Amino acid sequence: MTGAPTADELVDQLVEAAVVETGLDDFGDWAWRDGLDALAGSIVADAALNDAGRLILGSWAHDRLVNRLRVVDWWRAHPEVSAQPVRAPIVVAGMLRTGTTILLELLAQDPANRPLMKWEGLTSVPPPTAATFDRDPRIAVEVEKQEAIYSMVPELKAVHWEPGDGPTECVALLTQTFRAQDWHGLFRVPGYVEWFHDCDMGPAYAYHRASLQLLQSAAPGRWVLKAPGHLLALDALFATYPDARLVVTHRDPLETVPSSISLSVTARPDSLTSAWSGSSGGRESESLGEYFARLWVDVLGLMVDRLGEFRDRRPDVTVHDLHYRDLVADPVGAVAAIYAQWGDELTPEAAQRMHEYLDAHPQGRHGAHRYAVSDFGLDEGDVRDRFADYCERYDVLEPAR
Repeated sequence: MTGAPTADELVDQLVEAAVVETGLDDFGDWAWRDGLDALAGSIVADAALNDAGRLILGSWAHDRLVNRLRVVDWWRAHPEVSAQPVRAPIVVAGMLRTGTTILLELLAQDPANRPLMKWEGLTSVPPPTAATFDRDPRIAVEVEKQEAIYSMVPELKAVHWEPGDGPTECVALLTQTFRAQDWHGLFRVPGYVEWFHDCDMGPAYAYHRASLQLLQSAAPGRWVLKAPGHLLALDALFATYPDARLVVTHRDPLETVPSSISLSVTARPDSLTSAWSGSSGGRESESLGEYFARLWVDVLGLMVDRLGEFRDRRPDVTVHDLHYRDLVADPVGAVAAIYAQWGDELTPEAAQRMHEYLDAHPQGRHGAHRYAVSDFGLDEGDVRDRFADYCERYDVLEPAR
């Protein structure tokens, strides 16, 4: 995709390419189109992408449209999957950079659990089978793809390591509805962010559940899911999964805020953009670092605000709170405490597998990730003030440094 198409032209190009590749044209309900229209409009108005940036955007959107077409087609041909129950999934959420990734990786070591694997999130059809789950040919393809990304941006490994053969965030499913937080950190799209925070997330979680039903149809298990963005849509999450077991991770915002900014800046360097010419906000000279600094203070703040509002409104929902410091001090013990919250027991076999995983994957093995709020022009006191209620409610303040 070269040149600078209008928003309508961009959407038409993406849809046509997905239809041509698959030979399918039924995307299911039309909620995805509203999301894609909002994203495309913000890309054109705000993102200032150059040709390389447009190619990356096109690839991301194309993969999601293609998989959505194939998922909907599989559902039409196999209506029996709609009878598949998704029982009591463990859902890990929390601000970005609060330990959600390592917690998911530990939960994935328990043979009783069924994580969403990175290789199946965007290549869901045909659904994987239990018999060949560890040697599915899609694994090698995803591993190669991930290695290509890290070869282009090697410093990303130290910031966020996610192997192609490992578990991933279930936001991969939500992105196929174009109602997902993932787009926040990929591109400078303030118009889309505003739209997303007010959109109806019901259709997104309906598709999320349909995808899980499809994927578990031949490879069952208790789902363990993870996405920080769930905090923005807890009502829709629990409307879809009333028996979900919600685990919320907590960490000092002076760590989570700059780490989130660093992740976005590292993953999407200025080389993907032209000179800033967006219309939103009137910040013609704003760098990506400055944009993402504002963004993540606002978005992470909204996430914890909505968490608090949900818990005040729904005291009937049991939530397991896990502090990052406790997770780091005793990772396997933290998992055992999660299980105990709902009357389950961590088996010796699962605990041993978790210990072995930790031994094989020490923290910092890809290099140190250093950051501070001052690196991005933020004032420590302002960040403290924005998250003061959250810090007091969940006792997340770390000792003075």
